[in-house]
Amino acid sequence: MIPYYSMYRCNLGSFVDFAFRELHPGERMEDNWHIRVMTDMLQYLWIHPDPEMTRRLIFNLPPGHLKTHICSIAFPAWVLGRDPRKSVLIVSETPDAALEIRERCVELMNTMRYRTLFPRLKIVRSGKEVELNYGGRIRHAGAGYSLPARRSDLVALDNPQSLHNLERFDPATFVELGRTLRDPREGMIVLATRRLGSNDLSAYLRGLGNWGCMAMPVVSMRDMDWPGIYNRGHLHRKGEPLHYWYEGWDQIEQRISEIGGDAFSWQYMQGMYTPQTTGQRPYYKDGVQAGVLVGTFDPTWVTREDFARLREGYESEYDPLRSPAA
Repeated sequence: MIPYYSMYRCNLGSFVDFAFRELHPGERMEDNWHIRVMTDMLQYLWIHPDPEMTRRLIFNLPPGHLKTHICSIAFPAWVLGRDPRKSVLIVSETPDAALEIRERCVELMNTMRYRTLFPRLKIVRSGKEVELNYGGRIRHAGAGYSLPARRSDLVALDNPQSLHNLERFDPATFVELGRTLRDPREGMIVLATRRLGSNDLSAYLRGLGNWGCMAMPVVSMRDMDWPGIYNRGHLHRKGEPLHYWYEGWDQIEQRISEIGGDAFSWQYMQGMYTPQTTGQRPYYKDGVQAGVLVGTFDPTWVTREDFARLREGYESEYDPLRSPAA
């Protein structure tokens, strides 16, 4: 038992799996390479402040790929368990959404196995903010609302922007986030969200120049090599689904039909694919080019056609039913 507990305390990737099982009893979290890559980066930057690497990090992933669980629930709980003197601020689109995430974090911290894992940490008070026995805190706030005056060591931004407020959203308000950190050199800000468009918050923050970004499309448009730090890395091959065992090609093609090619190109492809809407493009019949079309094209039809070709290329070269460890 002791070696397992040591593993959870020392390795964020293992703790993320532990946290999922605590919050979702009876369910299984399907492990995947993107979880290991994300937790490796979070753990490395938190434990080893590197002046050559920014501590403001953006994770752009499709919906349903555990970014909230990893970045906004498990990571803060792991940080506070290791050092209950730390302070965490959780920010989401509305105060209610941020409070819901905070309460999931508190639910995890109140489980018997978490308390056994981190016996030093105790929740003293849970009201407007959560107070810990060694002075640590968890606060929450809505995007665009007044941020707490007290400084934090970790700020977790979780889906602070939606399609509903994209046009009236002022990303410049997030420039002040750095002032919420107790120590700008050692404090950390993590944004976990999907892309929404060319003028969304992710684009704005990346344009500032002091933010790092790990953007992971639901299907890779080219071979992308993701190095590991504590775990092995992964070569995300062209045409390979991000998490084959969670959302394979059949589900991806269904998503295109459900939300349309334009929305899919941002929310699921993180802006790494743009459907062609005018000009010339080849069309295929039975897998063979049958001619060239000229004119304007429906983005959803174009996306379905392009991804059908991408799927054919991937499945003809690789076995889609291979083991995740292969």
